[in-house]
Amino acid sequence: MEAFEFSKHAIDVCSRYDFIQGIEIQTLDEPVVKIKAVVSDDVFINIFYNAETVKYSFALIKNGRRIFGADNARRWHIHPFDNPDNHKEINDISLAEFLDILNTDKERWL
Repeated sequence: MEAFEFSKHAIDVCSRYDFIQGIEIQTLDEPVVKIKAVVSDDVFINIFYNAETVKYSFALIKNGRRIFGADNARRWHIHPFDNPDNHKEINDISLAEFLDILNTDKERWL
């Protein structure tokens, strides 16, 4: 999937979640796209995709710090709520699955 195609997909997926207030395309320069999904003044989700390396990164940022994340920098893993600097291996995770986790665990981060 090209970066432009992924950006359209990400916008579509993000639009399904009522806690996302806006979407900002920060970089769209093939093969890379960086998107900021705004939740509030101090909370947002960084979404990154590199079509050349097929690397994904999703990170929930609150007050300038990652509090939850998932990426496939080596293997797919999450950075759990209770220790976001840690790595816990998981199976592949889509952007929608990542946002579903956030939606389910709102009390942990809102």
